Amino acid sequence: MGRLVDPRVTQAIANAVLIPTVAKISIGHDIEADVAVEVGSNFVDECEYAAVGVAGATVFIKNKGAQPVPFICGVTSLAECLKRLKEGAKILRIKQTSAVRVDATLVVLKRILAEVIKYQDEKARKVWLRNSVLEEADFDRVRDAKDLSCLPLYGYGGISTPRDVALMMDMKCSGVFVDNTVFTSDNPRNRLKAIVAAVSSFDDMDKMIDLSIGTGERFV
Repeated sequence: MGRLVDPRVTQAIANAVLIPTVAKISIGHDIEADVAVEVGSNFVDECEYAAVGVAGATVFIKNKGAQPVPFICGVTSLAECLKRLKEGAKILRIKQTSAVRVDATLVVLKRILAEVIKYQDEKARKVWLRNSVLEEADFDRVRDAKDLSCLPLYGYGGISTPRDVALMMDMKCSGVFVDNTVFTSDNPRNRLKAIVAAVSSFDDMDKMIDLSIGTGERFV
């Protein structure tokens, strides 16, 4: 959605389902966040798609931790990861600003991983921190890290098969957001079940082959 819909719609969805609901709000819009929480949203996504004003708005909500529900934010770099976490975000997802494709998601994940490894070097890190609003203490979360498990980072963008999920988990993501194109597959129920199973079976090739069978012939 472009902006937060009629709060009655959000409330009706939250009351009708057992799974957690996510409300997308405009970047920096405290009031939209308050409304989303009040009508029963379990998560708030401070979303680049719903930005107020010009593209690339950067005035994010600074006290996300004050809200009773977790905030989700999109990221494309390690700096963005650490900034959003400093503001109180609990979940980070890959930011998609153009074509939503799993290969584009993988490119961003690898870029963030390269930065995590690069800035373990003290000299490189000091130069980087000097040119940002971050402080040495903000880097503590990823200090000595060798993979992305140091961040609450979720794969997002074009993830619609068990193999896509396995790819994200192999990159040490904390989880995935599944693309809604799964509902256009020939067998969305089976595909969704297989996607969920792939989160814990991603490193078992025999299991992955089994999970890929019968999930719908149409490629999405």
